[in-house]
Amino acid sequence: MAALTECCLLSELLAAPRPAEWEVLRRSAEARLQAQELPTLKDEDWKYTDLKALRETAFTPGVSAEVGIAENILPEAVGTRLVFVNGHFAPRLSNTSALPPGVRMLPLATASAAAVSLGALATPESSDIFANLNHARFTDGAYLFVPKNVRVEAPLHVLFLSHQEGAAATCSLPRLLVVLERGAQAQIVEEYLGRGQYLTNAVVEVHLHENANLTHERVQRESKDAIHITTLAARVDRGARYVSRTLSLGARLSRQTPKVRMAEEGAELELHGLALLDQDQVADTHSLIDHLVPHCSSRQLHKTIVDGRSRGIFNGKIFVHPGAQQTDAQQQARSLLLSEHARVDAKPELEIYADDVKCAHGAAIGQLDPEELFYLQSRGLNLETARNLLTYGFAAELLAAIPVLSLRRQLRRAVMARTNASELEVLA
Repeated sequence: MAALTECCLLSELLAAPRPAEWEVLRRSAEARLQAQELPTLKDEDWKYTDLKALRETAFTPGVSAEVGIAENILPEAVGTRLVFVNGHFAPRLSNTSALPPGVRMLPLATASAAAVSLGALATPESSDIFANLNHARFTDGAYLFVPKNVRVEAPLHVLFLSHQEGAAATCSLPRLLVVLERGAQAQIVEEYLGRGQYLTNAVVEVHLHENANLTHERVQRESKDAIHITTLAARVDRGARYVSRTLSLGARLSRQTPKVRMAEEGAELELHGLALLDQDQVADTHSLIDHLVPHCSSRQLHKTIVDGRSRGIFNGKIFVHPGAQQTDAQQQARSLLLSEHARVDAKPELEIYADDVKCAHGAAIGQLDPEELFYLQSRGLNLETARNLLTYGFAAELLAAIPVLSLRRQLRRAVMARTNASELEVLA
């Protein structure tokens, strides 16, 4: 654990002054860290994910850097964008001029209203070592607030960039806090990009109050030499609707840990994911959908495409508490193997303590269908093009649902490039 904690301690020493209200969270997380160690393959939740690369890397704190983002700007979010470079707010690259009245989109270090609610959902008591490292030693992050009954038409784009300079690997501890008040509606694009060898260890908290509606696109396109770890803690209140899609395309090793509490009746959730892996990439998703009360619904679809010697891991649990009657929860994990050396470990779980529910789960792992390949070849496509078309089609279901047009096109092109399906460019 030394390399990781030393890097974050240095970040703490270099940090700017922050709200005093954060210190309670920091002290609590720091105390928890004293009893926590980096997980090993002997830990049930990490038995498929080897952190050897993390243990053996000496990280240095990321510092603010001059970078260009022209190709990463979403036209729909020209005036609703926050950018952080190596964990530090980049005002020159950010633009919030198009925010509707009352909507706040600003760095956490300047958001006094957010200081007291930080860590309320991802508490130190419920956090693993990575989230507690973030709690204790992050320097800044983004705060997004939409007041009651306000609908934000433009997507709110939060871009976390990592830029390694020199030979030493760097680390950053991004933070994102999202609050939608009663009846508010918004779309958020949370995106991670970078260059070089580095660690991103992020914590995201999302609170949707009564009848709020949020679509949340989470895009991980880190460097192939990076390690990416994110904890998401969300609470969905009465009648609120939360749609979250996580796309994992980059990083040598990535770990996503979304935990969503269905806290009040009538809450609705869609929690979807896509991991597209090749070479020796590893992507691990451990999710928890916590049904605490009656009359809530959740849908989860997680897709994994693995090639080369890559490995995908999915462990998703739906927990239905006593008294959470009329719960409607459906979960599916589907995986596509493109190489005999690639591997997927899928473990969908249901734990139900109520007797009037409609819950189901399933997992399917397979290769491309020979009959579908034959059909496409009979229509004039060569074998390679037919394989690429079917592979792209496997991913396209999740991409098609992304409401931000420019982002959808970017991701379609990225998937096409990874599946050698450039001849399908017309679809983008």
